[in-house]
Amino acid sequence: MSDDLKFTVQRPPAYGELTDVLPGLFWVRLPMPTIPNHVNCWLLDDGPGWTLVDCGLNTDDSFEIWDKLWRGLLRARPLQNLTFTHAHLDHFGLAGYLVKELKCTVRMPLAEWLSGWKMWHEREDGPDEHFAAFMKRNGASDEDAAGIIQAQRPSKYPGLRPPREFIRIRDGDVIAMGKREWLTITAGGHSPEHAMFYCESDKLLIAGDQILSHMAPSVIVPSAQPEANPMKEYLEALTRLEALSPDTLVLPSHGLPFRGLHARLARLREHHQARLDDVASVVSGKTNAFAIAQEVFPRVLYANPRQAFGESLAHLNMLASIGRLTRDVDANGAISFAPA
Repeated sequence: MSDDLKFTVQRPPAYGELTDVLPGLFWVRLPMPTIPNHVNCWLLDDGPGWTLVDCGLNTDDSFEIWDKLWRGLLRARPLQNLTFTHAHLDHFGLAGYLVKELKCTVRMPLAEWLSGWKMWHEREDGPDEHFAAFMKRNGASDEDAAGIIQAQRPSKYPGLRPPREFIRIRDGDVIAMGKREWLTITAGGHSPEHAMFYCESDKLLIAGDQILSHMAPSVIVPSAQPEANPMKEYLEALTRLEALSPDTLVLPSHGLPFRGLHARLARLREHHQARLDDVASVVSGKTNAFAIAQEVFPRVLYANPRQAFGESLAHLNMLASIGRLTRDVDANGAISFAPA
């Protein structure tokens, strides 16, 4: 963790503990059987009820924690609203259950709601023929693509059917949560339309995965958008966030709340610039995304191909967009990169 950051606590609370952050704003930390091993959710006191920002995976642990809270400390008032930063399953997976049982409304950006439904429909697929074709267009041999697909374990989709209706929130919308007004800031890069929420009066930022204290969020080109440039979108979002107060208290989805937003934005920019330089340095001639993934992520390529391959392509697409590499598509659709 950076020495430039000031953490509000030195140790995280116990899982499921209702922890005061500020008046009317509480932190609930949920365990996950993954890396990171937890997700932070934010509970806001609206007076007659509650708003919850993100709700965790569909796991027994998450269910038991929310069940205990709503039968105990929170039983006097209902959950009225679920608000989501984005539709990755560690944030959104339990949404269907909470909506069905507690009859709460849902707020989120349109692209995130659609992304949640896409993941639901693909829940049994894992890397499929489309992903194999995507890899082969970007340099994988038939044998490499088949080997990666065969190496994947059967999917254990940790999410329920997404809510069937929602209230759409857009960049620039001001919404009420916990007797405060929050400006909605949406950004691409980590997910299609990731939402953050900024309370100017109290200098608070519910940051989701966009700004973390101890790690850089993944930035991946999805197979559905092979020409996307998520790294450009992510870096542009960092620039926009520089307009927020340097005294902002950042409430991230993983890790500890901290102050030092501008220092963290600078470190994240430096990290991605260094990774772009690293990728550019290994491109000495004509190459492709699969070769870069083998070079940069050799151990991850078979364990998590979407991550390894998608991040490699994100760096290459970004380098091509700023003129450091050229991108070529041949008559068969094969994509290659070369020094500019």
